[in-house]
Amino acid sequence: MQIDKNDIRLFPAYEDVFYDNIPLHRQHFLPLASINLRCINPGRNEWLHLVSVKEMYDGRVGESKEEYHTAFTQPDMLGFDVVEGKYRFEADWRYFNDYQLIPADQYANGFPEAEIEYNMNEAMYRLKKAYFDQYGQLYAGDFSRPGIQVSDIRRLERLRALTPADLEKDAMSDYLAELHQQRPAGIFTALSPEEFPGDWPFEALDPSFEYIGSMDGYGFQHTAPEGISLFYSPALKKALITFDNT
Repeated sequence: MQIDKNDIRLFPAYEDVFYDNIPLHRQHFLPLASINLRCINPGRNEWLHLVSVKEMYDGRVGESKEEYHTAFTQPDMLGFDVVEGKYRFEADWRYFNDYQLIPADQYANGFPEAEIEYNMNEAMYRLKKAYFDQYGQLYAGDFSRPGIQVSDIRRLERLRALTPADLEKDAMSDYLAELHQQRPAGIFTALSPEEFPGDWPFEALDPSFEYIGSMDGYGFQHTAPEGISLFYSPALKKALITFDNT
């Protein structure tokens, strides 16, 4: 499927993705891509968004916060109200842990691995967004840096020190280069009006949900979902994001 460049936006601004309460949405989410549904159906001029979370580390997102689950927000499933083409997280914010950005002057303090990884995801997103802004394409190099695979906070310090120019020196990854060639618009997104290729997650929910498309998160964050899928109910004005990790 060919997607017109005007129908997709990579690394969109938080203000273009989320309807209100930008600070809390910024604390927890990573905006990956915005798509206009006319790329699937020319009669539909609606914007939807593929997003991930910074709190991606070990286990399913939100699995320990059962008291804050809703019909649409479950482990590895996030529900959003769609308001004027933008998202509003529909569940209690306590579904997430209250992780914060770690200042450089606090590296010597002790932080749990999950919070360090939260910061790693945020830092990698910033770096790859800066690379995209500078070079006009997603990073497709072989990010092989042993110093960033250590198990303490030194990896965060080293990641934050990298620049887009450092990434540009990396050897091309054959795997990522192949993905660029296979997927539309040279991005890690596969949009399709066809049936969702996995197990349909909403059998007990409203039948108005439709599968919009999927992507992986490897071009955007450090610990990434293998699959990020978007579903939408025009009747309910609800968008659902699911994460697939094998």
